[in-house]
Amino acid sequence: MSTIRAIYLRDLKAIFKYRFTIVTVLALVVLPSLYTLINVRALWNPYDTTEIKNIPVAVVNQDQGATLQGKQLAVGDQMISTLKKDKQLDWQFTSAKTARERLKSGKYYAEIIIPKNFSKHLASIASDNPKKAKIIYKSNARDSPMGGKITETAANTLVNQVQQTFLKQVNRQIFSVLNMVGNKAGSQQAEILALKDWIVTLGDSMNLATNVLGDVNSASTNMATVLTGLKPVISASQNIDVLQQSNSAMITSLNSVQGTVNKAFSSLNTNLKAADASGKQLNSLVSQLNKTTNSTTKGQVNSQLNRAIQQVDLLKNQITPLETFLKSLNQQAHLSAITSLTTTLSGTKQLLTTEKSQLNQLKRTVTAAGNTSAADRASALRTARQINENLTSALTQYNTNVQGHLSGISANLISATQKSQSILKQLKAAKGINEDYLDNAIQSNKLIASTSGNLETKLLAYQSDVKKMSDQLKLTDDNDIVSIITVLQNNPNMMGNTLVKLFNVKDESIYRVKTFGEAFLPSYVTISIWVGCTMLIMVLHTTIPREERRFRNATPHQEYLGKMLTFGTLSLVQTAIIIFSSVLLLHAHVENFFVMLVFGVLTSMAFTSIVYTSASLFGNLGKAFAVILVAMQLAGSGAMYPVQLNPWIFRVFQPLFPFTYAIGGFREAVGGPNPETVFIDIFVLSLMTGGMILLGYLLKNPMEKHTRRLLSDFRKTGIGQ
Repeated sequence: MSTIRAIYLRDLKAIFKYRFTIVTVLALVVLPSLYTLINVRALWNPYDTTEIKNIPVAVVNQDQGATLQGKQLAVGDQMISTLKKDKQLDWQFTSAKTARERLKSGKYYAEIIIPKNFSKHLASIASDNPKKAKIIYKSNARDSPMGGKITETAANTLVNQVQQTFLKQVNRQIFSVLNMVGNKAGSQQAEILALKDWIVTLGDSMNLATNVLGDVNSASTNMATVLTGLKPVISASQNIDVLQQSNSAMITSLNSVQGTVNKAFSSLNTNLKAADASGKQLNSLVSQLNKTTNSTTKGQVNSQLNRAIQQVDLLKNQITPLETFLKSLNQQAHLSAITSLTTTLSGTKQLLTTEKSQLNQLKRTVTAAGNTSAADRASALRTARQINENLTSALTQYNTNVQGHLSGISANLISATQKSQSILKQLKAAKGINEDYLDNAIQSNKLIASTSGNLETKLLAYQSDVKKMSDQLKLTDDNDIVSIITVLQNNPNMMGNTLVKLFNVKDESIYRVKTFGEAFLPSYVTISIWVGCTMLIMVLHTTIPREERRFRNATPHQEYLGKMLTFGTLSLVQTAIIIFSSVLLLHAHVENFFVMLVFGVLTSMAFTSIVYTSASLFGNLGKAFAVILVAMQLAGSGAMYPVQLNPWIFRVFQPLFPFTYAIGGFREAVGGPNPETVFIDIFVLSLMTGGMILLGYLLKNPMEKHTRRLLSDFRKTGIGQ
């Protein structure tokens, strides 16, 4: 312990022994603070008007104006007048040629062009063919990316101002007209309310009127059809005996057809059972696919997928003819049971299409990534199970509801023909009906049907409009109509301004961080502390002078810990200067200065242990590692941008970077501490400090010979020390 203390005290005395040594060390402890002071001050508030008012932006007005409702409209000139009063940027009003040349040369950061048809397109809002007006914005992103972003924001603000101004004018015109309408409506308020009640009553009666006319039309049409059908019956009544003989022959033929129909129905049952079996096979294949693990090869997964896709195609080919047959049959039979079965099969076909799409997606995933996700496999399995359930349900529907109806269809063919024989016998009674009487009755019913049909058509044409208006008026209270009239009588200027900007946004921050500089202060303080540690190992030796007699027998462990105290002390001085200069010179607001100091000490200790240990163990390689590590942490710790915007590799390592917790701790101090977050940051930084010191202590002896040899060989080259 005494040797460690002696090494530390020797270094402190050496610092103050020579004048130039004092200057060098003073520069080492002060320079890191300049990094924070200069950078934070430079971006303290970059969007403040006092900062950006000198950025030159060209404005080219080519607008030729237009006419709106008989009034001249020149929005381009209005924009120029507005910009001349605006001090947000250094607006330069110039020609297109000059603007283009100076934008390319970098004298202008951006160019805003108001096209010739700008006012014309804005005025088209009152025409049948409205067109969107546009403003052309060009920026010089080459010379200053931040300048381009600032001018782009200003351009968007300009567009919003133009929109608000134009909408105010349009709304004033609209409400001026509505104001006159409102005054007239106010004098006829009673008549308006009466008209509302009449429309509601009319809407309620429309359904009754159209239904009655529809019944009259249907009855008259059916009667004319029946009477027309009686005429050939009367003529044919003389040939009833011949018809009866033909009907008997038909019964004989239908007995033969009945056997064929029964075979078709039996085939339907067989095919449904086959489809059900195929559905179970598909479910089994997809279940096997869902049980694949990381050890399953790509070829095995592809083989399983191909078999499943083939099974889907087979099943679809089985279901399609069944669906077609049932639809054709139902056109004749019109049975709800057949309709339900057909619907089930149609839904199963859609599920098969979905299943095939999911399986093909799994194939593409296997080809690209070598394996499939559990979620995709589970989705395919759910679809396969639904297909299996549908086919089982279809077979059950057939056995329970459909099979009995199909058996009766063929029998009904024979029964219907037999009944027709008894009807033919009754037709002989129609011989005595007078055909002239039938003709008069037919014409009368056709006239009634035509008249009622025309009237029904005309009512139906207006029914939806009247009904819609009636339903809307039912929801409107009489007091609401009075309120509408009152609104129409409001001040046009007030209404125009209100509709342009319906609400204001109140900006509230949960932490007191008002400027960019204060927001970035934690990041730059952290970077400065790391830079300070790196400067120390670049300039100062991590080894003791062995030529001094008292240190000849010092062990590597004693050297490591003694020098650690020296570097740690200088780093603490650097950190103190960084923090106090930021608060006193930049006047940065720090919500909790004590927390700021605590994290300053912890960050200094953590960074010293990492940077010094790297240099002590690996020499120049360790110094290079310290430089590389700061670059990686800048990108991956969320110091400048949200870590979610970084590549995934940085998001993976972000919890391992000391910057993450140092910046987090300083942010807690600046904005206001959250006890839970503060505790986590303190714990991790302390753990990193202790871990690095322990690692350095354990590796110092094994690495000592290798490091000294590496340094010796490097010095012999004459290109380094």
